[in-house]
Amino acid sequence: MVIFKTGLMNRLFKIAALLLIVVLGAGCVYYNTFYHARKAFNEAESKRREASASGSRARSGTGDYRRALEKAEKVIEKWPDSKWYDDALFISGVSSYYTEDYGLAAKRFRELLANYPESKFYKKSRLYLAKSRLHLDDEATAMTLFEELFTEGEDREIKAEAALALGDYHYENKQYEQAEVYYHTLIDSLGDESNRIVAKMNIADSYFERFRYKEALDNYLEVLDYELSSSEEYKIRHSIGECYYFLNDLQTGMEYFYELADNELYYDSLPSLKLMIAQGYDWSGDLPLAEDVYEEIAIEYPRHQAGTLANYYLGLIYQYEHEDYQKAKEYYDKAQATGAGTDIRRDALERSSNIGKLEEYRELKNLEQDSTTTLEEIDAAAETQYLLGELYLVQLGKPDSALNEFQYISGNFPEAYMAPKARIAVAVMKRDYYDDTLAFDSILRNVIEDYPRSDYIPEVIDLLGLSGTSADTGYARYYYRRAERFLFEEDNLDSARYYYSLVADSFPRSRYNTKAKFATLYITETYESPGDSSLYYAYANFADSFPGTEYGQEASRKLVVKPRLRQEADEGAWDSLMAADTLFGDTAQLADTGQADQFDTGVSLDPKERYYMGPGGYSIFDIEQTPRQEDYEFRYPIEAYSLRFEGILYFQIKINAFGEVDSLRLMNPTPSEEMNREAEETVRQSYFDANRIPFDLRDEWFVFKFRVELPSSLR
Repeated sequence: MVIFKTGLMNRLFKIAALLLIVVLGAGCVYYNTFYHARKAFNEAESKRREASASGSRARSGTGDYRRALEKAEKVIEKWPDSKWYDDALFISGVSSYYTEDYGLAAKRFRELLANYPESKFYKKSRLYLAKSRLHLDDEATAMTLFEELFTEGEDREIKAEAALALGDYHYENKQYEQAEVYYHTLIDSLGDESNRIVAKMNIADSYFERFRYKEALDNYLEVLDYELSSSEEYKIRHSIGECYYFLNDLQTGMEYFYELADNELYYDSLPSLKLMIAQGYDWSGDLPLAEDVYEEIAIEYPRHQAGTLANYYLGLIYQYEHEDYQKAKEYYDKAQATGAGTDIRRDALERSSNIGKLEEYRELKNLEQDSTTTLEEIDAAAETQYLLGELYLVQLGKPDSALNEFQYISGNFPEAYMAPKARIAVAVMKRDYYDDTLAFDSILRNVIEDYPRSDYIPEVIDLLGLSGTSADTGYARYYYRRAERFLFEEDNLDSARYYYSLVADSFPRSRYNTKAKFATLYITETYESPGDSSLYYAYANFADSFPGTEYGQEASRKLVVKPRLRQEADEGAWDSLMAADTLFGDTAQLADTGQADQFDTGVSLDPKERYYMGPGGYSIFDIEQTPRQEDYEFRYPIEAYSLRFEGILYFQIKINAFGEVDSLRLMNPTPSEEMNREAEETVRQSYFDANRIPFDLRDEWFVFKFRVELPSSLR
């Protein structure tokens, strides 16, 4: 019996011991996991603080944060009832934040705040939640949290971080005065040394951004009293040098840049520092020294941005100071060859191109007139001269040279198409560059007197403020627009045809002449189609008469299907038919021959071609620009979601002298009225660069392709 009891006790003891080992083992595993999470987290925090204290912006401790996150997530998943659960939530949240998983970070901080209001991590969790929401673009929530943290409690570290976040938020949104309030709390009381440096630097930078260089300089100089890292000191001293430059104390500014250039710590920045020194010589008027330093930079650092800029600045010096355009072009070519993808490259390329045009125009402009000189040759010479004047004025900054070119046209080519335009340019320059309003007025009134039927009279009328007066009539555009109104607003074909014919017959040199002739064909085709081949040959005759013009090309595009004989016709009849004058759609001659019925006609057109047929029936072209939007942005209408439309809407638009859309027509509307209205309003609120529209195409219709894309939520 004793033996039996002893055996039983031994078995019970072994079972109890085994259970204890299991329990202790589980606790050991749990504690071991949390221990490693805390250890990795502390190491990550230590590295991050050291990096911050040294002024480094590089991410430090990322690997340790990842290990801490992995271990903390295991604790959260397997031991939710642990006494260290809030610790694990905090470690997971902070580690997620510094490994840029802001969604998980926000989730962990919200859980901690909801379930552990007494946790020692509560306040810091609110701070990190605010920072996480800021990274998740929830600025409203983030700013509310930061404001609460700033105004509540006594924890200086948390209040300082909140003040820095609020200051940075307002600074990044260019709300500099609001930012300065928070930065000053850091400088005066809340912040540590690193906070005060950041706050003071940002205050100085905010003044610099607003061109208030004296206040910026004073603040930069105060920052030098702090213990700065080498990178911070470089940035501050460089900014001080720039401030002195802008305050026109070039000598003192250059001293700062020379001091930085002599410091071996900043050897990698030497090209940029030399460039600033060269600019100091340049702006002070010491061009020989400036050129020497620019040349040195260009030779020593040909692939560095400083080398590109040095060549560019040398180009400017030779263009504007020495007026050596060929040498300037050489430097611009060097700059654009090495500055790929930069604004400087594009500008250098444009300047080089303009100088190339200058040489081309100079070679073409001189025309020795005699009795054999044709009007076309005179027009070409005058246009070249005008382009040369425009180049001098707009691109090369030489108004005196431009004025000479415009006056030369007026004096030597008075019968040229461009002569009135040249006189207008002279008048505007007299007003804008020489402050001679009397000359401006008298020159323009002489244009009306000497060229009453010119296409440029509307521009003169507008400049003189005579729009709508009795003077505002008698030119081709006036009659052409009357024809358009009769055709499209009143459906009066006879009156429309009359005014189109008036322009075609009475204004042979107007750019509206060919348009008006084409418009008569449009009327015939659209409203009075004869149903035989006469229209085809009218277009063919038109295309032959005006080759190379946009309207001739449009007529050619209409000749997609060539008519074929229904029965054999003798050669004489064919020749007679081909010689028929059907330019304006007059089918009588064909009808009299009795041969119009021998042809199976019909013009096969691509459906998109009608998008490129202007209101007058003539061909129009794409506006090769991307407009800018200032106050309006296209929003895909909710009512059109079921349509799921995505593609291009074709608009015909007219653009005024300010780049605004004056008129528009949607050529391929969608089934959704809301979509059409939204697209029309977006295009109407677009702004184009009117200066990029050739002068002979201004006040014309263009095709603008507006792309509609599905919202990402519908894809």
